[in-house]
Amino acid sequence: METDRLYEKAVELIPGGAPGRLRREFHKTGPLVLKEAYGSRLVDVDGNTYLDYHMAFGAILLGHRDSDVVEAVKREAELIDLHGAGITDVEIDYAELIHKLIPTAERIVFTNSGTEAVLLAFRLARAYTGRNLIIKFEGNYHGWHDYALINVSTSLSEKGKHAETMGVPGGVLESVEVLPYNDVDSLRNFMAEHGDKVAGIILEPVAHSMGVVPATREFLTEVERLSKTYGSLLIFDEIITGIRHNIHGLQSELGVRPHLTTLGKAIANGYPVAALVGLRDVMDMLVDSVVSSGTYSAHPIAMAAGKAALMKAVNLRADLTVSKIGYEHSSTLRDLVEDLGIEAYVASYRSIISIYFGLDRQPMNLREVNRADKRAYAIFNKEMRRKGILFTPNPRKRLNLSTAHTTEDLEKFRSSAEYALKKLRSIAPVIRTR
Repeated sequence: METDRLYEKAVELIPGGAPGRLRREFHKTGPLVLKEAYGSRLVDVDGNTYLDYHMAFGAILLGHRDSDVVEAVKREAELIDLHGAGITDVEIDYAELIHKLIPTAERIVFTNSGTEAVLLAFRLARAYTGRNLIIKFEGNYHGWHDYALINVSTSLSEKGKHAETMGVPGGVLESVEVLPYNDVDSLRNFMAEHGDKVAGIILEPVAHSMGVVPATREFLTEVERLSKTYGSLLIFDEIITGIRHNIHGLQSELGVRPHLTTLGKAIANGYPVAALVGLRDVMDMLVDSVVSSGTYSAHPIAMAAGKAALMKAVNLRADLTVSKIGYEHSSTLRDLVEDLGIEAYVASYRSIISIYFGLDRQPMNLREVNRADKRAYAIFNKEMRRKGILFTPNPRKRLNLSTAHTTEDLEKFRSSAEYALKKLRSIAPVIRTR
C-alpha cells in the first residue's frame, strides 16, 4: 500500500514519521498518510475516507477547505506575498474584527502559533510588573516552549513540578509555579505567601488540554480577585475556547476581564494564525519596551484566511451552530454508554467531547483525569478508526466538532460508536456495577 511505503520514507526523514508527539500518536493505531480534506472528511493516500472528529486539534470550525476561506486565499495570493515591511490592509481589517468581538482586545498582535502568543504574554507580564514568577495550572497546555511544557500530562501528585521534556534549564522551572486546577485553597495559600512575586497567572477557562474540565465559578472568581489584589496580570488562554465556544470569547459570558488573552485555532479555520490581545496599557509596551517579532507573523495570505473565516463565523453564528451539533453527538454517545452499561463519563462542553472510561463523574483536575482507563480508551479509539471515525488516540484530549458535520455524520458516528463500545465491552472489564 502507498501508505506503508510513504510511512517508511517518513520515518527515515522525519523523527517518528510526523512532526510533534500528538501527531505521531496517530501512527500507533496504524500509519496515517493524508492527501485530501474536505468538509468533515479526510482522505489518505490509498483513498480511504475518514469522518474527522479531530479537526486539527479544533482549529477547523467551518469544515475543511471552506469555500469562502479558499477564495479569500486565492485572491490575496494574486495580490501580495510575504512583504516584511509595514502592514497590509487585510491585517488591519482582521485586527478590527477581533477588536470588535473580544471585550478585552484593545490591542492585537498576530503570531504564527499559540505557543508564540503565550511566550509573548509571559514576556509582557514580566515586563509590566517587574516580576519573574508565572503561575500555571496542571493539565493546562500553553504551548511547547520551556516556560509552559510543565505538568501538562503529569500531575503534581505523581512527580511534583515536572518539565515534560528534556532540555529545559533548571532556572526556567524556578520561574514557573504549578498549582492544581480548580483548587481555590492552594491558590489562596500560595498568593498569600508569594503574591508580590507573581507577574502573571495563566489558565484555560475550560481545560481542553485534558479533555473537558471546566473551571468552577468559584475558582475563576478567586483567580481574578487574587490577580487584582496582588497586582499580577491575568492571562486567559482562549486558543481553543475563543470563537469556538463563544464568538466573543468565553470571557464575555464568564464575566472575567483578563489583562491578556491568547487566541488561535478557530480564528483562522486551519491557517497558521494566532494572536495576543489585551488591554491598552499592557500591550503598548510592545511599542518601545518589549520586543516581539516574526518574519512570517501576519502573513498576508494567513490574514486573508483569518478575516474570511472570522467574518463567516460571525455571520453564521458558527459558535451556536457547532454547539448544537456537539450537543447532539455528546447526547448520542452518553445514551450509548448508559444503554450498554459501560463504566464511563462522557464530558462535553458545547462542541467538544471527551470520554473518560472507568470514571463515573466529571473530573475536575489532572489527577482525576489520569485515573481514567487508558487501555479502554485505546481499544475504543482503534475500533472507531476501523469504522472510519478519526479522532485523537490520546485519552487526555478530545473530539472536536465543526459546522460541516451533518445529520448523516451523526448517524455514522452513532452506529460506529455502538459497534466500538460493544467490542470494548467484550474485551475489557468496563461494565458498570449496578
